[in-house]
Amino acid sequence: MSSQARIRKGIAAHAATLVTRIAVQFVTLPVFFASWSADRVGTWLLLFAIPAYVAIAATGFAAAGGNSALAAMQAGDKEQAAADFHASWLVTTIATGVLALLFFIGMAAVVPQMSGLDLLSASEGTATLAWLALYIFAVSQTMIAEIPFRAAGKYPEYIASFNAASLVEIVVIALSVVTSDSFATLAMALALSRGAGALLIFRLGKNYAPELFRRSGKPLRESFRPLVKPSLAFMLAPLIFGINLQGFVLVLGLSVGAAALAGFVATRTLTRIIDLYTNFTYASQFYESGHFDGPKEDIQRRLLATMTLVSLLACLALSAFLLGVGPWLQDFYTLGQTSFDPLVAAILLAAATLRALAASPTAILAAANLHSRYMTAYLAGSAIALGLALLLARSGASLPVVIVPLLLSEASQLVPAMRDAMRVLAITPAQFLRMLASRQRLADIRALLNQLRRSR
Repeated sequence: MSSQARIRKGIAAHAATLVTRIAVQFVTLPVFFASWSADRVGTWLLLFAIPAYVAIAATGFAAAGGNSALAAMQAGDKEQAAADFHASWLVTTIATGVLALLFFIGMAAVVPQMSGLDLLSASEGTATLAWLALYIFAVSQTMIAEIPFRAAGKYPEYIASFNAASLVEIVVIALSVVTSDSFATLAMALALSRGAGALLIFRLGKNYAPELFRRSGKPLRESFRPLVKPSLAFMLAPLIFGINLQGFVLVLGLSVGAAALAGFVATRTLTRIIDLYTNFTYASQFYESGHFDGPKEDIQRRLLATMTLVSLLACLALSAFLLGVGPWLQDFYTLGQTSFDPLVAAILLAAATLRALAASPTAILAAANLHSRYMTAYLAGSAIALGLALLLARSGASLPVVIVPLLLSEASQLVPAMRDAMRVLAITPAQFLRMLASRQRLADIRALLNQLRRSR
């Protein structure tokens, strides 16, 4: 596949991912409520919350191992690529197997003590938790299957396959809740469908990169050691997102009423349209970075400058749009039950803009497994910001004041990531600013728009 064809397919696959995520978020709950009572739906969401997060842990070694295997394949070292894949696969299998077992044991002990789970009998609870543990394992295997696709330059096909598995999951949920009100039946159907999906995706990956599935003559220990730090850094991402999303909701619950909290969540949902853009730009750059031919620093410098400028302009345009139509959108979205606060929206949009500006430098660093430092800083900054928000909430500060620390949290990612990216690319802040104002940016933006048009 030519680089242009791969880029076009990659852009199309990332765009499809956005559609898939929207479908999963906005279709799943109505499917549940159409057949189950609110109590039954709430019970399931409680049971399913942990597996959905635990399964994401596999992305750490999948992403880091994929970076390393791709670099080895680009250098012509197929044995090293195979060793990187096998090491990542082995560690992920063991780690998620242990996590799945701990989930089953822990939840089996906790669920009987939890209030509001009267709909779940002891026998059904055990069966449900066992199937959900298998679900965790199956999803982790699906994620590690990304490595052979990336090594073969077929990452768009993997993304399409994973999106298909997510859409199949919606169908499985619909069929399960229509035909049965059993939690165990639903958990079994999800686990089996994900398991079948993992087998099919692995089979496809083996067709693309059979050399990765052959035994490597290199010790796995040598491949494992360099992957530990970047893998752990990738695993921090869900924790940080949890702090900045759910952590602030919990803090606001201490200082504002339920109605104001609902209004904040609704406003945040609208402003997260910028996050859809951020996810798209990050993924597009992350997956393609390993395929640059020859010395890639010059391309990455241009990419960093161009995408920083594009992201700034896009965020300003989206922010102006949301501030203008936000009151109407929120009134429509919440059926008139919450009000749109322009100041709250402006703070959330500013935080989202900082996050978007960090997409390009973080993608460059993460694709080279050089993201441990800025992720550690991001975690520390997010924890400090949450603590500051808690102090403000306890002091009786207003809602807008309580969420201002979100800006500190996002700056704690942007500043170190941009600093590290410029260091890796050997440019100074002054040189970077001159690149932003260069006429070449207009030519690069036109080339980017042409590429997007051809990807339709």
